[in-house]
Amino acid sequence: MGIDTPATGSTCTLEPPFRREGIAGWVVRLPAELHGLTDTNEQPYRSRLRLYEDGLAVGPAHSSHDVIRRVGRGAYSFWANSLYFSTSDNSDPNSGNRCYTAVLSPSAGNTELDLESEKGPLGWSAPARPLRCAVVGLGNRGIGLAQLARGFSGVEIAWLVDQSEERVAEAIELFGGNAKGAKDPTEALADPAVDIVFVTVPDYLHRVVAEAAFRAGKNVFLEKPLATTASDAAAILAAWRQSGRILQLGYVLRQAPFYSAIRATVGKGMLGPVRVVSLTEQLDVRHGASFMRRWHAQSRHSGGLLVHKACHDLDIVCWLLDAWPRAVSSFGGLNTFVGAPPAMSCSQCDRRAICPYVDTGLHERRTVAELADPTAYGLDRCVFRADKDIVDNQVVSFVLDTGVRGTFFLAMQGPVRSERRITMIGDRARLDGVFEDGRFTVTFTNPEREPFLWSMEGRSQGGHGGGDRVTMLEFLNACAGRAQAPVTSPEEAMRGLAFALAAERARREEVVVRLNEGDFVVPFSPTAEAVRDVPPRTATP
Repeated sequence: MGIDTPATGSTCTLEPPFRREGIAGWVVRLPAELHGLTDTNEQPYRSRLRLYEDGLAVGPAHSSHDVIRRVGRGAYSFWANSLYFSTSDNSDPNSGNRCYTAVLSPSAGNTELDLESEKGPLGWSAPARPLRCAVVGLGNRGIGLAQLARGFSGVEIAWLVDQSEERVAEAIELFGGNAKGAKDPTEALADPAVDIVFVTVPDYLHRVVAEAAFRAGKNVFLEKPLATTASDAAAILAAWRQSGRILQLGYVLRQAPFYSAIRATVGKGMLGPVRVVSLTEQLDVRHGASFMRRWHAQSRHSGGLLVHKACHDLDIVCWLLDAWPRAVSSFGGLNTFVGAPPAMSCSQCDRRAICPYVDTGLHERRTVAELADPTAYGLDRCVFRADKDIVDNQVVSFVLDTGVRGTFFLAMQGPVRSERRITMIGDRARLDGVFEDGRFTVTFTNPEREPFLWSMEGRSQGGHGGGDRVTMLEFLNACAGRAQAPVTSPEEAMRGLAFALAAERARREEVVVRLNEGDFVVPFSPTAEAVRDVPPRTATP
């Protein structure tokens, strides 16, 4: 059997003996060099190998084994480690002097999927004068954002604000420097040296703090969701527009390289017109249980599980497809975290050693005193508490204004890890990805085109798949007057929340909720007294 480097596109001559398979079929083993180029269950595309008889192409290729065995007439298929084929006239290929060769056709290539050149390198240099920050809400997210911001040269933490004096004291010890502490944000917002306010208080308090920060002339990083109600969101956005300052929402998934690359893939038309999209978010049981014992468990504080947790995902699907929701239906319920609580708190429960939902402090930043006695602070409440009203699983179906139809589900029953998955199906290709794995695959409708794999392997990530750092970098550069504001449209800022609120209403009322442009519009009536006389930052050389 003669081989001329078939992997590079040349030929492989197939020599007898050929073993009979059925009435018209024959089988021959392929050399090891061709094994990775054949039709297999592991490959979502068809082989580029072609069969030639005396220099002339035969076919059809990729025929079923039954057709090859019974009908013949040149039908063939490269499968696993063998070639199943028939001669053009159903004669015996072992007789005569016919020459059979396997030829590797050229690859369709994936050069158009150059996704790395979409953005120039992000950079940072210390501004002419420091950017001073106030952090309002010193929980896990607030401290995490403050630490991330302080890692950029020329950024200082000036105020640390929380109702817990213990949290304030421990945060001051953590950050050191000249940071001041307070239980109330009033003094921090009145400080003319403060440029930025990080709002990381519970969701239902977002309006109180963010609106006051904009009226004080500050730039604001507002953790998601924007608010828990449309009216609170509109008030925040109105104050932002009147202030002329910078707003950054905590939709950090937009800046994660994984989703940025998917957006570029869609934008380049690689999938063709997208018809269907499916997103899922599965929380591992410990993560899900943490929502059931904290303030999130009551929708008057969180807006509901979908508003608090899945506004990320509902925003991202619109952002990826540059589309707006038009019709939303939803079903959900509380099925896992139901039943009578065996005890009021984990510390008092005789089942704590075997309970999969036992308190571990996951996704929380507890003070020394809280760690010593979480029960005294109400932190280890039983997840079966009767006063909760959020769901532990929910399914959303939707139609976007582009005609794309989609689904999203959120479930708290993940066995191992929390995980986000995405599938997009277009006329030309299908995209499948897992956010936590940092990779997605594009499989083309053209059966001879090899799939394209995008991966974060070898790249640094950090929080939210790298989205935290990129979001912070763009926000700080905007605050320093060196980059475009990350949020420019109140309608776009409202989109993810309006989508989530519509899904919550659809679930509660069991109706299809229809949205139009008016659901995203924020009235704007600028008033002179709404803005303090604080000059905006100008670009530094």
